Amino acid sequence: MNSLGTRIRKLRKEQKLTLEALAGDRLTKGMLSQIENDKAKPSMESLDYIAERLGVKASELLEQVTPSSIRHLLEQVEILFAELKLGNTDNVQQIVEMIKPYVEDLSLSYEAGRLLYIYAAAQHHARLTTWELPLQQARFMFKEINLLSHWFETYILQVGILSGERKYKTAYSCILQAKEEADQENYQLDSRDDVKMAYYISVFQVAIGELEAGKQLINETITNAHKNQFYSYIDDMYRIGAFCAMIDHDFEQVEHMLKKLEQYRIFAEQVDVDAFIFGLRAHYYNSYTHDYQMALEEIERYGALMHEEGSIKLDKNFYYSEKGKSLYLLGQYEEAKEAFEHFTNVPPFILHPFDILGLNECFSYKALCYAHFGEFTTAYEIAKMAYMDSQDLIDLPYKQKIEETYYSIKAQINSVQ
Repeated sequence: MNSLGTRIRKLRKEQKLTLEALAGDRLTKGMLSQIENDKAKPSMESLDYIAERLGVKASELLEQVTPSSIRHLLEQVEILFAELKLGNTDNVQQIVEMIKPYVEDLSLSYEAGRLLYIYAAAQHHARLTTWELPLQQARFMFKEINLLSHWFETYILQVGILSGERKYKTAYSCILQAKEEADQENYQLDSRDDVKMAYYISVFQVAIGELEAGKQLINETITNAHKNQFYSYIDDMYRIGAFCAMIDHDFEQVEHMLKKLEQYRIFAEQVDVDAFIFGLRAHYYNSYTHDYQMALEEIERYGALMHEEGSIKLDKNFYYSEKGKSLYLLGQYEEAKEAFEHFTNVPPFILHPFDILGLNECFSYKALCYAHFGEFTTAYEIAKMAYMDSQDLIDLPYKQKIEETYYSIKAQINSVQ
């Protein structure tokens, strides 16, 4: 970390002062030069004088990390972090290296807490396993200075990371821990954070199989969101609610959720919401009502959005997975295979078991399509991948199709060996 002399010289140059100008009439240019080069230590009287002329407190000069340097670092890091949130990970290592030298010397402040939060997020993106400690430190700082929304955001980051690792039960315990602490300490979270808390609890309830509790909380949260006119996450709540209704074969509720989502679409005018609707309807028609032509029409509406800007979630894998499935079920095998060739993976931002299993079911249809053309080795590898990737997820109807396909193709291979 920088020495006292280095800090003085850095501040002097930032303010475009010469040695002579900073020395003024109470220090010599030579003495100030020695202080800046750590060849002499200033008396407290001289230190007070230097600090006054630099416009800072003497205590800041004595600190290894000054508030002004932390603010300046945060300004630089926020620019890089904004790109990281948009999916650009090119600067992730730079963020880690910029913050790392300061971590041990951060004092209690918003800027320090924010740096620790970004440091944890960047470490995770850099695939480092040391992200949890700085996140806990950030949480403590925000709690101590009563920035409760920022305190809560540390939990949101943590459950997001745990979801990416498919540790849904741990993520659920984590968000319940946040709620318990908020209730016990009587934290006054704003209405937006209350809705957000309920959203995450409900999402993880359905992710671990507590479907009835999750569905009830989703409905309550949607009602409260409308009451408080807070609409973030509401599109995803409608989407999860529609998924739950599909699984229950409650098609009246499916249509209700989709209608509400379409009403929200008019209000929001967001490409992501259109994508939710078209993708959901295609899945609904393919997997539940078996109206494959309608499914194809809906997925083509999704495909028309893929050239739009403003969304990182319009992934080609969604388009080609449901398109290939529709074409296969319509008996258009050549066209289905052509579409399936572009369906290669589950996008990295897909974290919920419902979505993962839905896409893995599409991989099963891809495997069946290759088997139709006698390409059993390729078909088996695809079916096995979908089967293995689904094993530890919640037991939903999709898993039955995935398992049936895997064992069917495996048996076909074994029969010809």
